[in-house]
Amino acid sequence: MLALITSDVLKLRRRRGMLALSLLLTAGLMAVAFVVMAIQHGGNPARYGPAGGLANYQDDIGVVALMALVVGTIIGATAGTQDIESGVFRDLAATGRSRMALFGARVTGAWAIVLPIVGVTAAALGALSVVLAGTAAAPGAATLLAGTAGLLAAGALSTAVAVGLSAVVGSRGPLIGILLAFFLAIEPLLAAIGFLGNLRQGIPSVAIDRIGHMPIDGGVQLALGSAIAVAIGWAAIAIGLGAWKTKTREI
Repeated sequence: MLALITSDVLKLRRRRGMLALSLLLTAGLMAVAFVVMAIQHGGNPARYGPAGGLANYQDDIGVVALMALVVGTIIGATAGTQDIESGVFRDLAATGRSRMALFGARVTGAWAIVLPIVGVTAAALGALSVVLAGTAAAPGAATLLAGTAGLLAAGALSTAVAVGLSAVVGSRGPLIGILLAFFLAIEPLLAAIGFLGNLRQGIPSVAIDRIGHMPIDGGVQLALGSAIAVAIGWAAIAIGLGAWKTKTREI
């Protein structure tokens, strides 16, 4: 199993363009935002506040969470289909390798790429928010911990969903488009529809926002334990579907 995971990680690491894009969308975007805000504050401190601080951290964490969803979707969908699209899955399955082990390696390998990227971004965001707070209130330890947990949850959930559903579909391109539309456009609309009531508590982005102590679209009320259960539930369903399809896929 460890050899399979290592193999999947190496396959993903060879996709340098994808990794570069993932870093630009997370750490790169955050770095640009801090540089711009620091320059503005240095040039006109009376008009522009410090680059760091609690308020900026809360704004930035929401943007980075969206980017974590995007990165998890791209890398997860790639991990879930790279063996199928290249024809390697047929060869691996024909040799008697456990199909469940092959699928498990895809999920674990994708997490091994996504979570460090998101984790480093979260750590840098927290550190810069504290160091560059200036006269503004700096985010406390509890806020930083919750924000980091929210970002990691976003990355882990989107990766698991993308790996699982891409294994079902067998093609990454259309799935990436569908998932990005769902995460970035459809979920906020669903959260804002008041007549859905408590059904909105099952929306993945609502759970992620609650875990990260971020403002929730539509003012949905959700307990932390329920939010964690929702995130795990969505990931488990997607992984279950992907495992089933991998086990029954014809070669």
